[in-house]
Amino acid sequence: MLLCSMALLASCDSYLDIEPKGRAQLKTTEDYLGLLEEVSPNYDHAFSLNLCNEASWYKSEDLKNYTTPLRSAAFFWDESYDRAGVTINETLYNNCYSRITNYNIIVSNIHKAEGPQEERDLAMAQAKIMRAYNYFFLLNTYAKPYNPATANTDHGIIVRERMFESIEEPGIQQSVGYTYDFIQQDIEEAIPDLPHMALNAFRPDKTFGYALKAKVHLFKREFDQCIQACIDALAEAPAGNHELWDMNREYNSYAPQLKMAYGTDRAIDDPMYIGINSAIENIWKNGITKGYDSSENLLYQFGTTYTDPFPMYVTSAVLNLFDKSDLRELYCIRYNQSHETAPEGDREFASQGIKWNPAGMRLSEVYLMLAECYARKGSPSDIATAMSYLDQLRSKRCITASYTRLTASTAEEAMRHVREERKRELFMTYNGFFDLRRFVTEFNEPQTKVFEGKTYTLNPGSHLLTFPFPLKAMQTSSLVQNSK
Repeated sequence: MLLCSMALLASCDSYLDIEPKGRAQLKTTEDYLGLLEEVSPNYDHAFSLNLCNEASWYKSEDLKNYTTPLRSAAFFWDESYDRAGVTINETLYNNCYSRITNYNIIVSNIHKAEGPQEERDLAMAQAKIMRAYNYFFLLNTYAKPYNPATANTDHGIIVRERMFESIEEPGIQQSVGYTYDFIQQDIEEAIPDLPHMALNAFRPDKTFGYALKAKVHLFKREFDQCIQACIDALAEAPAGNHELWDMNREYNSYAPQLKMAYGTDRAIDDPMYIGINSAIENIWKNGITKGYDSSENLLYQFGTTYTDPFPMYVTSAVLNLFDKSDLRELYCIRYNQSHETAPEGDREFASQGIKWNPAGMRLSEVYLMLAECYARKGSPSDIATAMSYLDQLRSKRCITASYTRLTASTAEEAMRHVREERKRELFMTYNGFFDLRRFVTEFNEPQTKVFEGKTYTLNPGSHLLTFPFPLKAMQTSSLVQNSK
């Protein structure tokens, strides 16, 4: 695709400064629209999955021996390890700013493109909403979690609002509050001209625009605005052909065959049934497919690789949240460890047929945001509304015959259900790390876990909740380091 890799010529803030070679080739609206989509839209956030206690590793000894130091420092919540000193370059940082460069080219120059006005409007809207998304990713990785009391003084990230005027023009590190304001401005300006249905799952549509608007409001604790944006997203969803995936469809197709052939649709916990277990797992892990273009995906983006989260190891802390009716575990998680060297109780994400969308957004997030906002309101009717939104999602994730609806009598109980459901629905995506940051900051919650008999603690004010800027970015800009 035209100029997909142009920003790889530079690093760090330079990604926002270097005028791409071949820019003169951008003449038509179609040329500019080509800048919106990458061959591999990766968001490398693997170590954040270790930090939020959703991923471990297939070799416990590698974790203990710091074979990959940044993974181990994250997994063990090791504040003494000098992450900033060894983070020379950062794929996530570079990729996000590379994309932002493309979006800024569109924003600054699309008015000169040859083509219909509606295509210029479309390019501008999609560039702004994707620019907002990438700044949201950067901000929630490399800056402190949002705190309304300190957001306008907390150091944020470099924000480029347009294409550069001069190659010497320095990037300015804005505050967390300023950056959120800029993100929200981009979203508001983009939504009216976003299409009802995008060209494909890798380009944003109007439902995604409303969902991202809701998510930013949620992270800023603007809960009434979040509710309204979620309602707008659900109202728009049919126009974009978006609906929740009912996982019972596939279960009702395969389970009767398995029960007829083997007498069960589940692996049998006895070594003598190893052959049967393999056959059963093969159906669930390979027979069930959900592609990039699934109607549930509002925007599809890759994780560290295009196969993520396969074959990562999921921690027992997450697995213990699933009950036997939950099809997310049945379809995606191995029955037993495939490596006995992994931490006890952890098992492998094994589905390659289900595209998990580790760095994009799914329609299920809208239901989860609505459930959270109403749970926070706390009145009996609001709690009932929160449980209703959870039920609409969970009823499509669990076997109908054995599904039990969640109930809550207090706001605290409702919020616990919401947070656990977010863990179940969004596990092995960037949401686990982003949620960890916002919840421990807002509620001042220390986190604890036990590994091989030893208890580890992550404090709410830990610098581990913010990833350090890479050294190359520090050397080519006036950035103030946000972490250690």
